[in-house]
Amino acid sequence: MRTITSTNNITLETATERERQKIEIENATKGLAARYFNFVHNDVLSQNKENAMIICNYVQSMREELNLSDSYREDIIILLGNFSMFLGSKKSFKEVNRENTLSFLDSFRKPEDLDPLHKWIGTYNIYRMHLMRFFRWLYYPNIYPSRNRPKPQAIENIPQLKRKEKSIYKPTDLWIDEDSLFLRYCPNA
Repeated sequence: MRTITSTNNITLETATERERQKIEIENATKGLAARYFNFVHNDVLSQNKENAMIICNYVQSMREELNLSDSYREDIIILLGNFSMFLGSKKSFKEVNRENTLSFLDSFRKPEDLDPLHKWIGTYNIYRMHLMRFFRWLYYPNIYPSRNRPKPQAIENIPQLKRKEKSIYKPTDLWIDEDSLFLRYCPNA
């Protein structure tokens, strides 16, 4: 990286470095809505450049390994961007420990009165799975296939949570009055 030093001895980032970062973000968000580029470029990059570049490299690597769908890429970008912002400007993904990961996942917990069906558990489990795959790639990017990558300490012993309900659907969600009226007169249910 080339730098320009001003007369006040303040190191300024060159335009070529900013352009390289912009190109990497464009490649990672290619084909997605502009808000994903803006989120990484304006929010994540301005707070933590290293994490923003790690997110872009991860998305590119996963595209090569798995042929990711657009919705999966969107989820990954939002999750990792929010995780980076949760960590703050001084903490890199490489410095994350188990407590940081748990506190981020626990931020999705909701009290019983706000979420009586415990829908937050599904979010917790999906984010846990995405973070597990991400940290495996982060620490062991050259091991293929990806399922052979060992678990790093940042995600070690983080259990998957079980829902308390067998189904989140109520009987009223499945049947409406017209259906029950039809079934009453139907010879074979």
